[in-house]
Amino acid sequence: MSVTTTNPAADSPVLSGRHTEARRQAVKAAREIMVASGGTRNVTIAAVAKALRFTSPALYRYFPGGRVELLRAVHHTATESLAARMVVARGRQPADDVSAQLYALTHTVFSWSVAHPGEFSLLMGPDFHEVREGGEETDRDIAAIIGGAYVPAFVTHLRQSAPASWLPPDDEVPAELRDQVVEHSRTIAPGLEVPLGLGYLWIVAWRNFFGVMCMAAFGHLSFAYGDFEDMFDDMMAQALGLFGLELSDRVVPAPEAA
Repeated sequence: MSVTTTNPAADSPVLSGRHTEARRQAVKAAREIMVASGGTRNVTIAAVAKALRFTSPALYRYFPGGRVELLRAVHHTATESLAARMVVARGRQPADDVSAQLYALTHTVFSWSVAHPGEFSLLMGPDFHEVREGGEETDRDIAAIIGGAYVPAFVTHLRQSAPASWLPPDDEVPAELRDQVVEHSRTIAPGLEVPLGLGYLWIVAWRNFFGVMCMAAFGHLSFAYGDFEDMFDDMMAQALGLFGLELSDRVVPAPEAA
């Protein structure tokens, strides 16, 4: 006969709350270290434990996977924080102006990346390798959370526009990319039937934006392009054109940028 023992205290709401709070504080401390150092190099279990006045073994109680688990928690928290900003920016725009919504969403990511190069490096830049290996869910995480913030605007656009005037037919999507585009689209918009052409335009627009975003975040060629705002606007004009849209003159900027 087998006997199963339980520890009621382990399921205590109080202990569970302490565990959640300790993880939250550790993630916050790790993000502060990243901001100060511009990357993940100085984010170690020992450094975070010291900031919290914990011992390293004590911190491992909350992050049994060690530094990688901690960085993945930072990645998820930073991604959700950025997406929340995006949703606020989208909601600030006229409900009938999809161009303004897409501009605001994208500029939020752009300006955040410039202001937070250390966290950007972890989310999508050189430090992403720290959390990528063996963690496909982390890669999907950012596609679903950041990409998902765009979905309501595109649902509106498909309803309001004449998609046949801008949406490429399936046979114009490169055959070798079709399955990949479908997988990506399912991650961004689970439960929705995303036209193959729309999914393809998403990745075309994203790969162009990603280049500008990296240049701005790391100051590459800043001697010529300054704060990259003009380059961003040029990129957005081209990206919006993919979807049959033009730059809007009704974009409502964030209060701090007004």
